[in-house]
Amino acid sequence: MEEKEKEINEEEEKDVNNLEGNEQMEGPPEEEIQKEPQQQMVKEIEELKQKLQQKEAEAKEYLDIAQRLKAEFENYRKRTEKEKAELIDYGQEIVMLELLPVIDNFERALSSEGDYNSLKEGIELIYRQFKKILDKFGVKEIEAEGQIFDPYKHHAVMQEEVEGKQPNEIIEVFQKGYYLKDKVIRPSLVKVAK
Repeated sequence: MEEKEKEINEEEEKDVNNLEGNEQMEGPPEEEIQKEPQQQMVKEIEELKQKLQQKEAEAKEYLDIAQRLKAEFENYRKRTEKEKAELIDYGQEIVMLELLPVIDNFERALSSEGDYNSLKEGIELIYRQFKKILDKFGVKEIEAEGQIFDPYKHHAVMQEEVEGKQPNEIIEVFQKGYYLKDKVIRPSLVKVAK
């Protein structure tokens, strides 16, 4: 019986040793342990490459959008410049069409035979017609005589001491000045009292 117990003990020891050996064998070998971090790094690199490709595609899309916007803006700028030039040309055309009848009336007055008074009346009619056209386009005369000198509206070319006049009062207008709407387009040339 002792021998049988010994045999059983030896077999149990073998089984235990086999189990211990199997436990060591069951775990991954050292090479596989090193491969796992490498595989994980490769996987991460692939993911980063994909993200980079996505971002490059987005950047390309944004660049395309920016280039299209730039081209659209350039086209808009050119179109507005052209429209502005056309408006200026059209505005000039309107003014010229309004002035042509004045030229016609001057030609009629010059070709007519008559006395001085009828010629004078014709020129006065043309003058009123011309003033009416200027009013229509917002051109108005700057009142100057008797006014106090204003360097924004008047240009003093002479000064003279005159009794009964205030200093800087305009006493004579050599050339009328004009507004276009609210802007002075030509100041009045005036003589001012000292």
